[in-house]
Amino acid sequence: MSPDIVYLRNSRHPEGAFMPRSEAWISPNDRGFVFGDGVYEVVRAYGGQLFMLDYHISRLQRGLQATGMPALQLPQLRLDMQELLERNGLARGDAMVYVQVTRGEAPRAHPFPSPPVPPTVYMAISPAPDYARVQKEGVRVVTLSDFRWSRCDIKTVALQGNVLSLQHARERGAEECVFVRDGMLTEGSHSNFFAVLDRVVRTHPATNHILAGVTRRCVIDICCEADILWKERQIAETELPDLEEAFLTATSYEVTPIVAINGMPVGDGKPGPITRRIQKRFRSRTKAG
Repeated sequence: MSPDIVYLRNSRHPEGAFMPRSEAWISPNDRGFVFGDGVYEVVRAYGGQLFMLDYHISRLQRGLQATGMPALQLPQLRLDMQELLERNGLARGDAMVYVQVTRGEAPRAHPFPSPPVPPTVYMAISPAPDYARVQKEGVRVVTLSDFRWSRCDIKTVALQGNVLSLQHARERGAEECVFVRDGMLTEGSHSNFFAVLDRVVRTHPATNHILAGVTRRCVIDICCEADILWKERQIAETELPDLEEAFLTATSYEVTPIVAINGMPVGDGKPGPITRRIQKRFRSRTKAG
């Protein structure tokens, strides 16, 4: 059994400390607990190497800035993440590193604490999920009207809308839901959405209506290097019958084909050739670190 060591910096551990998860203590007055007032990142490690870490850290810092929280010390954050892998016996392993930052501990009140209090920083490790079967066979998804707020670009820990939406999909036998806003397909509950029309890969532009994923960024880079035509262009719900291929991207899903949407097959109902090319190149990148 792995050691299950976490990292925590809060009022009890102001300098930050590594400890068994069972010993980690977070105040019931933490604003992440009472308000969901925090942001997070999930970074994947392949062979102990943190994949596309710069992109994850950049997005985390943007989230902190957007929510009015202080920036983190990046050199120390990198060292702490790597040490967390080592302490859990995963210096050469595959894992997911969860990083969460909240506004800290203060009596419950909606305004920001005044004066400001130190943020709570928490990091933990979980096993990398095994999506080999769905990446080979593809998944089914359903669409759902997007009832969430309009700052989907912030990776906030307040995920009630995403949780309810994913549960809606699972209760209908689907792996994921894809949101529809003003007639346009935007993103999944915890993934980005891509489609192929006229042999062009399309995905929603990186606006406030989606969380622009790190794997999404990697796929765009792959399209550029492989001479695969692509566009950041909205995909209308009315275009669903015309999709030739579709796929999801996420740190967890990596690149996962979609074979049916709302019970209707995408293309011939099998993972398409462009998706397969992108999958292959993505796997090569993860092996290269």
